[in-house]
Amino acid sequence: MEVLRDARSGFIAYVPEGSIKKGSTLVMTGGGKTTRCTICHGADLMGLGPIPGLAGRSPSYLVRQLYDMQHGLRTGEWASLMLPVVSKLTTDDMLAIAAYLAFLDPSTSSTTARK
Repeated sequence: MEVLRDARSGFIAYVPEGSIKKGSTLVMTGGGKTTRCTICHGADLMGLGPIPGLAGRSPSYLVRQLYDMQHGLRTGEWASLMLPVVSKLTTDDMLAIAAYLAFLDPSTSSTTARK
């Protein structure tokens, strides 16, 4: 399914079939590999206080952040808290998480997919 979510962006991110569903499982439950994102980033994934929102973010940005955190390249005040969360994720897991989060509509107050 092609969704143009940002008219200013000149590209569409294509992901392998099933990525959004797999990402939903990882984000909402942890999928037995990690901590569910909603614990810290809020039930609607819009962020809590200094913890950033994830819904609707660029998939390339999300993958880069996850990768950098996993490899110790992020050194911000809160980055160390993410290390145990991302330590067991594969590159495919990160792609699936990013696909699901990018697919969410940040203008709604719930984890609703874009139309």
